[in-house]
Amino acid sequence: MKVGIYNPSTGAGHSLGGSESVVAVLAEILAQSHQVDIIHHNPSLTKEQLTELSGADLRRVHLRSLPTHDVMRSSRNPLLRRKARLLDVDLSKPYDLFINSIHHVPVFCHAPRGGLFIHFPFSNPVYLLPELQLGIKLPWRLLKRAWGHWTLWRRSRGHWEWQKEMDSYQLKMVNSEFTRGWTKRWWGIDCEVIYPPVATNFQQRAKTNRILSVGRFTSRGVLKRQLEMATAFQQVQEECLPDWQYICAGGLGDFAGDQAYVESVRKVLAAGDRSAAAVLVNVERNKLRELYEQAKIFWHATGYGEDEAAYPELTEHFGIVTVEAMAAGCVPIVINKGAQPEIVQHGVNGFLWNTLEELQEYTALVARDEALCRQLSEAARARARFFSREQFAERFLRSLQPIL
Repeated sequence: MKVGIYNPSTGAGHSLGGSESVVAVLAEILAQSHQVDIIHHNPSLTKEQLTELSGADLRRVHLRSLPTHDVMRSSRNPLLRRKARLLDVDLSKPYDLFINSIHHVPVFCHAPRGGLFIHFPFSNPVYLLPELQLGIKLPWRLLKRAWGHWTLWRRSRGHWEWQKEMDSYQLKMVNSEFTRGWTKRWWGIDCEVIYPPVATNFQQRAKTNRILSVGRFTSRGVLKRQLEMATAFQQVQEECLPDWQYICAGGLGDFAGDQAYVESVRKVLAAGDRSAAAVLVNVERNKLRELYEQAKIFWHATGYGEDEAAYPELTEHFGIVTVEAMAAGCVPIVINKGAQPEIVQHGVNGFLWNTLEELQEYTALVARDEALCRQLSEAARARARFFSREQFAERFLRSLQPIL
């Protein structure tokens, strides 16, 4: 069977992240029995980069780069959207099974079988965004009537387009219960939860007094809050953890704003003991594994300072790095937002915090109590096995069976 796995978020200039890792692992799994293409929009992307990111064996997988039509696809002009749909036919038609790994409104699936893997429903359908922009002045009554007719037509037409796109996929999956709830609320569809695959085969080695955070360095979109964590570490280190170190690691793309953000994090950490903190960008996979295996504590702060009820897209929708850290025996001390509470059980295999003061307090508690640290570390390892790649493969293939 010929399988296409589409990841529209992989574009030139972006650093690679969780969605690319999921696609790579899924491609490896399906390539054992099928012919698999990863479809993307970054001509410079290589299998070596994806392997470095995910650890997946992609020797039997083919990369297929195509131009993107996002501008036309998201237009409020139905003629442009129609043109984009015609151009998008080539995305899925060559395949027997088309799997779309998305954050935004999906393209129509022209393959006989289709599956959605939704990381988070970042955008609402076009028909939910009625705006009327007229370059002329009309009396209020006429404007109100025109608005009503236009909105009704847009909604009915947009709803039809939306429903056809959704109906073209027989299988709909999400990466967490958190994402499932918002997908049902914003997109009106219910989905099966299949947690993303996480590499859990870490070695047990001697731990050092080190705190680790891992996340993409970005000044746009979903912020990983490295700057706030850097400030929190400076404070807690000075007050009660003088012999501890903080490593802030993550991917970095080519955008100038992201580069400037990294420098701001470095500047905060440089204000204290220079030997106690380091910022590492685009770390090789083997080096990152060592960092996980050596660290005692893992921090995560995505969504800090955000109103989760109003802007859920700005929180962590799953958290692969949290599970990786737990698999390596790090004690997770992570923010109590997004899908992090689905991973970390408070007081059992880590801690959930709501304020930076709580982050510092839980960190000090674990750092000072070696027995508690060991207990939580072993519980974290056990919890991480629930999110292993083997579990993902079993759940995903089982879900595919009804449509194959």
